[in-house]
Amino acid sequence: MTADTVEAYLELVARRPDWFRNHDRGGVEILTAPDDMLRASAEARALRQSRGMDAADTRPGLLAQDPYMTLVRDAVRFPDGSLGLYNRIMETSPVAVLPVLDGKPVLIRVFRHGLRDWSLEFPRGAVDPGESVEAGARREVGEEIGANVLELIPLGDFTPGGSSLSIRARLFLAKVDGLGATDVLEAIEDVRPYAVTEVEEKIASGVIIDGFTMALFLRARLKGLI
Repeated sequence: MTADTVEAYLELVARRPDWFRNHDRGGVEILTAPDDMLRASAEARALRQSRGMDAADTRPGLLAQDPYMTLVRDAVRFPDGSLGLYNRIMETSPVAVLPVLDGKPVLIRVFRHGLRDWSLEFPRGAVDPGESVEAGARREVGEEIGANVLELIPLGDFTPGGSSLSIRARLFLAKVDGLGATDVLEAIEDVRPYAVTEVEEKIASGVIIDGFTMALFLRARLKGLI
């Protein structure tokens, strides 16, 4: 029901106001007054119907949430003044790490549920509650390639796409001491170091399609770290 999703949404706004701040230079404005949210829902429904689109679900508010991900449908005011809805996914504190062993990047072949396929990429995951970003990065390296981090170098922030994804990941390069056992729950079938030229070839040929992996590699190359 709309009332339930709106009530849960407003509770989330109170808990996490940082997720709902509007930019001081405008853009798409999030509306949190209940009357505005319902009006935006009605306008979105009318617009979809006028275009022959499915308008069965135009609920604003909090649609789903678990410890890893939150899905909201924001009521918004667009730059032209019209009202509507915008879906948004927030992911819990992601980190991605480029491990380097003896000067070579270490890639994993991991099964990605969203793709329903195997993917060649660098380790990544979410920071646990109460854990620092750096500690989370070190833990992910340990879980996914069985290595200890000797040196952790920040590479900045990255988003895989900011239209509907509220995901700002922290990137790191990690110099590691070796390779060991991986966590069986991670669905990883292979871990190995590759020459830098091999990684470049796999990106150029489309074997590597993961955005986090390409961003990590580009940042590290531009900084002269690999």
